[in-house]
Amino acid sequence: MTVTEAELDGWMARLASGDRAAFEPLFRALRPRAARFARCRLPAAQAEDTAQNALLKVFAKASEFTPGRPVLPWFYAVCTNEIRAEQRRDTSRATRSRSSAAASATASASLEIPSGEPSAEEMLLRDELESALRRAIDSLEGDHAAAIASALGHAARPDIPDATFRKRLSRAYQHLRAILRGGELEH
Repeated sequence: MTVTEAELDGWMARLASGDRAAFEPLFRALRPRAARFARCRLPAAQAEDTAQNALLKVFAKASEFTPGRPVLPWFYAVCTNEIRAEQRRDTSRATRSRSSAAASATASASLEIPSGEPSAEEMLLRDELESALRRAIDSLEGDHAAAIASALGHAARPDIPDATFRKRLSRAYQHLRAILRGGELEH
């Protein structure tokens, strides 16, 4: 059964409002996404635990999510933070290791060497991430969405002074970060 983004958004909005019945379908839909995302960025041995930790954070922060916002950009931001935390822990463990040569050998042995072409799973993930980011950008006000589209090279730059454009772009990024956190912009 394919779950739509609208269904995910609805379940997350319900969960954020305290409806515990939304937890199970949302967990079933997000768990494979978290695992797939982690597997593309971490060795297999760490990916499942990291995905599970990311899901725990998603559900622990559910009350902070703003209903009406798209859930996938926020979800992937939480997953990315958890993956980065795991990568930092790896680096820290390697640094503390007595023998840097042994640590290098262990790290090299545990890393999967990617082939030159992305796997079908990586392509699916990339498409979903790009779609989630587009949805987050599209949910911005018109001027903010246009500023980001221009900065990304997807649209012409508005005919406004440079300082005005930079300020608009800065505010657009601030609003986008708020969306990715799952909340409203703090004033």
